[in-house]
Formats: sequence, C-alpha cells, structure tokens
Amino acid sequence: MKFSVVIVNYHSWPLTLACVASLRATGREDVEILIVDNDAETVPDLPPGVNLARSGENLGLTRAWNRAIPQTTGEFVVLLNPDTLVEEDFFGQMEAFFEGEPSAGVAGPRILDADGELQLSARREISLLSGLLGRTSLLTRLFPKSPLVKNQFPALEELADPTKVDWVSGACMAVRRETLRDISPLDERFFLYFEDADLCRRAREAGWPVFYLPDVEVLHQTGGSSRSKPKAIWLLHKSAFLYHRKHGPHGPMSLYSAVILAGLAARALAKLLTSAAGRVLEKT
Repeated sequence: MKFSVVIVNYHSWPLTLACVASLRATGREDVEILIVDNDAETVPDLPPGVNLARSGENLGLTRAWNRAIPQTTGEFVVLLNPDTLVEEDFFGQMEAFFEGEPSAGVAGPRILDADGELQLSARREISLLSGLLGRTSLLTRLFPKSPLVKNQFPALEELADPTKVDWVSGACMAVRRETLRDISPLDERFFLYFEDADLCRRAREAGWPVFYLPDVEVLHQTGGSSRSKPKAIWLLHKSAFLYHRKHGPHGPMSLYSAVILAGLAARALAKLLTSAAGRVLEKT
C-alpha cells in the first residue's frame, strides 16, 4: 500500500461515512482505510475493504493512533479527522510532494471550513505570543493581515509552493512511515488537542521537516465530531499547558509556568462563560 488512512470515530458515524466516501471517490486502489471506533454505538454498514478496530471505550486521539498505526502497512500514514472531505486528486498530490521532497516527514494541506473560509492550519512554534494570537482569538480575527498574525499563521501568506512550517493541523496530516518509526509511540498524555503540535515537533527534532501544502485542499467541518463544548474547552487548555511543561522550561513550577497556567485558566474560563451565554441565548 502507498497510503494508509487512519480515522478515529467518536459519535460521528454520518461524518465518518462521508469522509470514507470522499476517500473512495479518489479512485486510488493503493489506499487502505482503518477506522478506530472510540464509542459503543451500533456500527453502520461499512463499504467493502474498510477495516474497523473497536476500542470499546473513548481512548482519545493519540492512544487510538498508537493502536492503529502498527496495524497499517502504507508507506505514508494519513491521520484524518472524521469531519473532513478530501478532493479527488488528494493522494496524487501528496505522493508527488513526498517523492519530490525525500527529506519531508510530515505534510499538511490547505484546510477550508464548510463555508469555504481558510482555516489557520499551518503554525509557528507555540510561544507566549501565540497564546495572545490564537487561531480563534479576538486579535487574530480583528487583524488577520497584521505581520504578527501572518508570522504565526503561514497559511495566511499567499504561498505558491510547499513551505516548511513548525506544525500542521491534525485534522489532516500525512506522515512518512520512517518518521513514525523514529518518533513512536506518540505521547498519549495528549488525549485531544496539541497532539499534532507535539507530533510535528518531535518529527522536526528527529530531522524530519514539516511542510504546509497550499495547493492541496481539504474541507473540514470544524467541531463536527465534538459533542461537549465545555469538555473540549477544558481539554484544549489542559493540553496547552501540558505542551508548555513538556517543551518549555523543565524542573519545578517556575514563575513563568505559573503565569502561563494563570493565563490559560483565565482564557478557558472566558470561553466557558461565552459558551454558556451562547447556549442561554439559543434557548430564549
């Protein structure tokens, strides 16, 4: 097999089946598809040839990847969200890129949401600045053409060629098999969120560059497979702090880490309050 696609399903079978249909529509026969089912719902009829691994519990994303990847055989492993759709030439473009860039370890496409709006799927390394200029932060939305924002999100640049970046979104990333051998197992402490940043950082540190491919497009229905917004907010900020402690200053909790923790806690609380207010308004 040239490509192995791993999809982790959690209460999202309609989306997962649509994703599989888009993969089949590419017409490639050298692609295997493995779905890891992280819930206990009844499994619908799957297309012939689609492999299923039932976990019996919600393993989270990284644990599911660690269980699935050894079961695959492709030269490249595509880690794909269930709420995504690929274009017909997706695999052809990915194959051409990796053949032309033998040093590349990870590649991520240009990602659009359901309305055709660009998602900021290519990032610079996480820093204090990126905490202020998050993908959905007010400053980023108000000043998307600011040099500071563009520096944090290379996807905003008018790029014509594959470009080295620090990390790409786990909604869709293709990883060379040799790269996975060098960095596996993936860090299962990242239950959800920042598992992509951690994977890409470890790939770069192992000598495998990460690339953003502006000519390869994938549709992503953001949040389509997330049922609990409050829980998602909690997991996002928990994983952000874990990433900071893993790759930032080591040792006992420093003043800098305490400031990061306080900032993330305040940010999470603000988002939880906003989410709660939104639900109240929907009911009125």
